[in-house]
Amino acid sequence: MERKFNIGDLLKFKPSSEVFTALPATAGLVLVTKEIPGNSRFFYGRVCFDGKEHLWSYDQFYLVSDADSKKNF
Repeated sequence: MERKFNIGDLLKFKPSSEVFTALPATAGLVLVTKEIPGNSRFFYGRVCFDGKEHLWSYDQFYLVSDADSKKNF
């Protein structure tokens, strides 16, 4: 089963992703904004670089920071 991310999780493109090669390096971070109920393959996320929201596939990303994390920076 594929990894399911949660709203608020910060993700980074996997280097092997075709999308990754088409974007500037600073555009590699995405914030999960919406889940699609009953769908274990896609979610909506906002590109941190330009603020645009897109439909993404879970298998394109690594988890950088969990929304439920209690880390203090």
